[in-house]
Amino acid sequence: MARESAPEPTGPEEPAGASSLPPEAPRQEPPSVLERVRRNRVGALAAGLGVAVVVALLLAILVPGEPNLYASALLGLLVTAAVGFTVRYLAVDRGWAGQGAAFLATVIGVHLMGVTGTLNGLGSGRGAGRGMMAQLGFSGIGFDDALLAALATPAVSTGGVLAGLVAAVIVGWGPRDRDRG
Repeated sequence: MARESAPEPTGPEEPAGASSLPPEAPRQEPPSVLERVRRNRVGALAAGLGVAVVVALLLAILVPGEPNLYASALLGLLVTAAVGFTVRYLAVDRGWAGQGAAFLATVIGVHLMGVTGTLNGLGSGRGAGRGMMAQLGFSGIGFDDALLAALATPAVSTGGVLAGLVAAVIVGWGPRDRDRG
């Protein structure tokens, strides 16, 4: 027959919360992607440039072959708003650094969109025969050649600078976080 033994007393019982081991630190979740971008010193600039290039190249398809102020201004405002609100959302401080990042990214984005879209539209089917590229003897410049031309030319234009200033205003608009105290 098996005999059951009673547990031996080891001394006074400790309360449930008191143990000789230090309490475990609460497990912290790794930061999200957006939080890692915010913590990075150039995260807002990198995100703004990424949004500017992607949106600009997507909208370059919509730029008309013949100069059209309304279409160019509307598409430029779309790039400006996308970059401005991206940098505003990701910038920790709405100071000069965030405004400069938005300005630079917007100027590059508007330039890429305008030059790529215009050159691609001038020599191809939409404006063939009437465009600048057709007058120079080129026919059917492709999107890749237009993008290379945009990357090779300086990004200094009144429209790009104005769009960059509007994006900087979007980033810096409203009370600063440190002034709310």
